[in-house]
Amino acid sequence: MDYRVFSMSSGEDEDSTEAHVFARAYRGVWRAIHGSEPAGRHQVAALGFVVDFGGRAPARVRSSHADATPTARCAEPACTAVDIPTGGRHDY
Repeated sequence: MDYRVFSMSSGEDEDSTEAHVFARAYRGVWRAIHGSEPAGRHQVAALGFVVDFGGRAPARVRSSHADATPTARCAEPACTAVDIPTGGRHDY
């Protein structure tokens, strides 16, 4: 893989297994969501490092999720019962 992981604070290469596992997983998720290779520097402030994927020209990749239609989902549980009469109609 063509990427470099380095520390935000020192600029030195980050050679830990965790950093490289994260970078590879990040690349996979990026490809699935965007349908292209990540490019340039991606700062991960919470972990204190930067992943540099190199060049700026995105290369399209084949992904089943790249052209998927977004789906809205309700994140809130239904906490109250709804009284729907038989037949689904309300008489007003």
